Amino acid sequence: MANKTPRLIAKMTGAAIFAALSFVLTAFAMIPYAGGAGYFNFGDIVDILASFLLGPLEGMLVGMIGGVTSDLLFNGAFALWTLLAKGLLGLCSGFFFVILRRRKALRFLGGFLGAALEVLVYLLAYYAMEGDGGLYQSAFDCLQAFGSASVAIPLYLLLEKTGLPKRLET
Repeated sequence: MANKTPRLIAKMTGAAIFAALSFVLTAFAMIPYAGGAGYFNFGDIVDILASFLLGPLEGMLVGMIGGVTSDLLFNGAFALWTLLAKGLLGLCSGFFFVILRRRKALRFLGGFLGAALEVLVYLLAYYAMEGDGGLYQSAFDCLQAFGSASVAIPLYLLLEKTGLPKRLET
């Protein structure tokens, strides 16, 4: 039985780096929505990519840490919703990626399923917090979540050519 400590350290380090990058891209590379009702960000790309590279639990943690720390910095009202939304995004993306690993095209399906769950959670959040008036924000969330999945997939394919995903496996 091989020593798994180097792999564990690599995954922990990777998760910490991805969480920090997710936070920076969520908090500081944002585009505010019209009327100041939220913002478009690029953190979801990192969350999905981390779940493909590191696994579902690590992807979940990356999304939760990056998203919630950003929310706490700017507007803590959505922090619990973000915890659930980003956690499901990373968990679902990574879970389906692992399950469908041998299917070259289908393995990325989880990124879009995770994006759908994220949009659904935020849809519920807008309705609970703002009533019908906040539901239009879900259109922006769809663009962000599904666009992020669409960007994370080619990024993963580029990294796959370098052999990085193989080095992170057992």
